[in-house]
Amino acid sequence: MNTTLSAAMGGLTTFLLVMYFDKIECVASLSNGLLAGLVGITAGCDSANSYWALGIGFVSGCLFVGSSKLLKVLKVDDPLDAFSVHGMCGFWGVIASGLTRVFVRDAEMRVLTGCIIGAFVIIGWTIVTSILIFMPLSCLRLLRVSPEIETKGLDEVFHGGLGYNLNSHRASRSISRQSIATTK
Repeated sequence: MNTTLSAAMGGLTTFLLVMYFDKIECVASLSNGLLAGLVGITAGCDSANSYWALGIGFVSGCLFVGSSKLLKVLKVDDPLDAFSVHGMCGFWGVIASGLTRVFVRDAEMRVLTGCIIGAFVIIGWTIVTSILIFMPLSCLRLLRVSPEIETKGLDEVFHGGLGYNLNSHRASRSISRQSIATTK
């Protein structure tokens, strides 16, 4: 139940925030908001109660939207919002796990401290392993496709079709024209 409540609240929060700020009804953001709520509750699902699950989903949705917008301002290329969903909401989920154990299950405060330390250890491990994997790939020029393929679209070039029907009325309502222009 906690998983479902957090996902629903993350999706609803994200959908409403995107509707308020961007003036569009974006199904992709709703889906990412559901994922944000799921990622946020995963670490502490066993210790949260229903109210905490809703709160964790709400904060996950807010963090997702804020992180996604910040990455766009910083011009970080993350078209799927993977960092905002998994990185930001995953970090929050580990912290929320400690909070629920302290405030719902009456654990000692050192449990929260351990969760905070654990979250930063995960960040360090991720940075080190990412450098070890992606630096050689970058040096070998294996991380990017040609500008022509990027402009045409990976879906069409590698999979033989478009991932989105941008000509349909529904798709044009759910995908911001501005976001399409910035991704090309």
